Amino acid sequence: MNVEQMRRKALENSKAKQQQQKDFENQVNQMSKHNVGGLYDVRQIMKSQQFKEQKNHYNIEQARSELEDLLQANRLYKFSHDTEEFIKKISGREADSYTIRETGKFISELINEIKAKYEVKE
Repeated sequence: MNVEQMRRKALENSKAKQQQQKDFENQVNQMSKHNVGGLYDVRQIMKSQQFKEQKNHYNIEQARSELEDLLQANRLYKFSHDTEEFIKKISGREADSYTIRETGKFISELINEIKAKYEVKE
């Protein structure tokens, strides 16, 4: 094969590949229009409110934001960095959404207990 024949063959192959991708996308879209139902319908799971809430629950930035809101509400403005360092020291790894939220719960309970003991009113 000479260069021109190889070029034509490559163009034909790329067009065939693009057509195959379009056909696959059309097939997926056609399937999406029908309710396949059941527990394992991925399209319904992706659209569900629970999936969106789980996605937010595992979001580290949102967990940090919630912790900062908790600390600011209790006037502990500079304690956020110390809390992250504490999590790293105790767990031996970077903070994830679970450890941040659990630490936030613990701090919240501790603050509420201190307020109750010393009868602090806001």
